[in-house]
Amino acid sequence: MKSIVFLDLDGTFWDMEQVPESALKAVQKAEENGHLILTNTGRSRSSAESALEGLPLSGQVYSAGSEIWLDGKQIFCQPLGAVRTHRLLDEINKWDVAVTLEGSNTLFHNQKARDHMYEKSKDGTIVSALMNAKDISEIKEDEFADIMKISLHGLKPGQIDDLLARENMVTTEFSIFKENSGVNGEITDRNLTKGTAFKPILEGLGQEEKNYQTIAFGDSENDLPMFETAEIAVAMGNADPAIQDKADYVTEPIHEDGLYHAFERLGLLDNNAAPEWIKKQK
Repeated sequence: MKSIVFLDLDGTFWDMEQVPESALKAVQKAEENGHLILTNTGRSRSSAESALEGLPLSGQVYSAGSEIWLDGKQIFCQPLGAVRTHRLLDEINKWDVAVTLEGSNTLFHNQKARDHMYEKSKDGTIVSALMNAKDISEIKEDEFADIMKISLHGLKPGQIDDLLARENMVTTEFSIFKENSGVNGEITDRNLTKGTAFKPILEGLGQEEKNYQTIAFGDSENDLPMFETAEIAVAMGNADPAIQDKADYVTEPIHEDGLYHAFERLGLLDNNAAPEWIKKQK
């Protein structure tokens, strides 16, 4: 049986958009063996596509399941909607927080977000695509329809809860941006997750689910829907222990060739039986 492998990006497939050589080798070999490798990220297409260009992938899932590409074609796209985005932004603008609107094709910051990104760029945390975003004041009316998610920095605990409930949204905290000054996270449609992306991909392949084994790799909170949906869930060794506890297996950290070792153990590289894992979770 062939596998569809879903890879989270940051902390799983790459670190600051640098893919370990061993991970790239594993993906290339697995693809050659007939398996399908797709990235599955919370990042919007506008902030990740350029860095993914040229990598040996069968497809990409962006914005936590809101946009899906398979074999170079978009097979699913569900933005927040212009009306909904306006409502959200009108409420959020009442607060003194950093705001980034992330679309499939567009990126916009308010000034507070721009200042935040500049500070983060000093330690290499922020990727160039986010640094180059336009100011929110420049957004055109038709571009509101392109927005897939909204990223916020500096929220007070519980500040956004009522708004999320009214708009049927959910927020996921950025693990790499945890700060004492506030809560930082991205808000997306509650009905779309990294796990809901599995179904349209299988349908796009024109195959019954039984024809593929699904495997998910991740290291953070927004990977849990993938873990719950996939037949096999693998956490990176650099993941928080709470995330590792939700996985079937834990592999080595990203910088210790974790992805390669996991692909090898899963039989994705030579289709042979795999040795024991370093830890089995359930």
